[in-house]
Amino acid sequence: MSDKLPNLIDPLLFAERRSILAGSLKISTLERLSGMVANTEADIEVDVRFAKQGKRAVVSGSIKTLLELECQSCLQILAWPIELSFKLAVVSSLQEADQLELDCEPLLLDGEKVSLNDLIEDEILLAIPDYPKHGYDCIARQQSKDPGFDDNSQTQTNNPFSVLAKLKKTGE
Repeated sequence: MSDKLPNLIDPLLFAERRSILAGSLKISTLERLSGMVANTEADIEVDVRFAKQGKRAVVSGSIKTLLELECQSCLQILAWPIELSFKLAVVSSLQEADQLELDCEPLLLDGEKVSLNDLIEDEILLAIPDYPKHGYDCIARQQSKDPGFDDNSQTQTNNPFSVLAKLKKTGE
C-alpha cells in the first residue's frame, strides 16, 4: 500500500503483484478537469486495486471528491459530490474488448505503462453531467431573494412585429 500515487503505472506488473494504491490527488494535477471546476485545490481520494481475473489483468477501485461546478441555469457555484467505483480489464486490442464480460470496461494498453492520473480523470469526467444544474429551480429562488427584481420588466420586450400589428389595424 502506498500513500503517494505514481503517475505512470504498469497495470500488468501491478496485477501480478496484486498491488493496492491509495492516496489523494489535487484537482490541479488533472488538466482537463481543472478547467471545468471552480476550486482546483480540492483533493480526490483514490483507492486502486490490481488483480488477475483468469489470465486477464483487472484494475478496480473507487474515487471520492467534491467538485465545485458552475450551475448552467444560474451560473452560481454548485457542489457536486463524486463517489464512484470502476472496474477495468486490460486489453491489447479492440477484439479483446468486444469479448469482455459485462462487469468490466476495457482499458486499452498500447504500451507498457498507463497514466494513472488520466485514468482517474477519465472516470471523473464520465461522471460529471453535461449541464450541471441545481436540483431545484435556482433562478426562481434567486429572483425571490432580489428585492430590486421587477418581474414586468423582463416580460415586456420590444416586439419587432408591433409595426405590422399597427398596419393591420389601420388597413394600410
